[in-house]
Amino acid sequence: MALIKCAGFDYLTPLAPASALASLGFTNALILPGQGRAGGGCAKLGQINLPARLGAFYCGFALGNPSGIEIDFNDSTKGTNFKLGFSTAGAITCTPQSSVNAVSSPPMAVIPGAVWQYIEVYGLIANTGGAVIVRVNEAVVLSLVSADTSSNNSSGVDQISFGNNASTLVDDFYICDTGGAALNNFLGNTRVPAQVPNGAGASTQWTPTGSASANWQLASNPYMDDSSYVSCATPGDIDLYALSPVANSPLIQAVQSIIVARQDDSGQRQIKSIIQSGTAQATGAVVNTNAGYAAHTDIFVSDPNTGGSWTYPAVNALQVGAELVT
Repeated sequence: MALIKCAGFDYLTPLAPASALASLGFTNALILPGQGRAGGGCAKLGQINLPARLGAFYCGFALGNPSGIEIDFNDSTKGTNFKLGFSTAGAITCTPQSSVNAVSSPPMAVIPGAVWQYIEVYGLIANTGGAVIVRVNEAVVLSLVSADTSSNNSSGVDQISFGNNASTLVDDFYICDTGGAALNNFLGNTRVPAQVPNGAGASTQWTPTGSASANWQLASNPYMDDSSYVSCATPGDIDLYALSPVANSPLIQAVQSIIVARQDDSGQRQIKSIIQSGTAQATGAVVNTNAGYAAHTDIFVSDPNTGGSWTYPAVNALQVGAELVT
């Protein structure tokens, strides 16, 4: 493992059901289209829930006007391992289990401003050798070492809390563990833009339902409901979609696919995501569906067509879709 989760919120709408947002790991979420730091979407969040409990991690997120907020790095069953406080004077304070060991940065003029700042955090959860490093716009501003960062002998963090619809805006989130050969350190000031379906791909085998005629248009439904969708009852059938381009020729760290699905028959159905680069395909994990819409994500660090890192042209030629497994 390396890159565990990322989110840019560009593809979401305020009308997306809470259950679908929760399946993406966002609770008490208010989606705000057009208010993100690059003109896309962002969110006010209660929590980001992680797919695993991480004993050591690197994460980053953009904050809009972080002055006066608190961010808690939690074990959802054992409590807050450590917290970051952003003062109105522009300082950041990291508080582990004992407040006497708290460490603060000098006041920074950028923090009180109502502009986007990119915050990155390294955390090591331990009773005696815990550590935290905080960077703002890629510059280290505080370092906590040899501290107790484990609440009730917690083994890691599986939830990051921004408060219940906190006043700050969150955008362009990532989190990595420290394993794997790449993407296991600070990634720097990161964007997580969305590529949405904008044309038919190499396979169109699912059945369209809705006011649009093309499968790719129906699969673009941001409301995650029954107003438009594609469906399938034949295992092995694949629907693929061409995607809108990414602007400005960025360095591509990884590709994340997102499929939102539910089942409406009695037998257990399973699906998996598929990406196609050139003529080569890669698939995500096989997942069970249920009666409610749920989102499923997979991260692809390598281009299946070359076996190497992603390039900007390869990402813009990518096709993404889903296969019915059973």
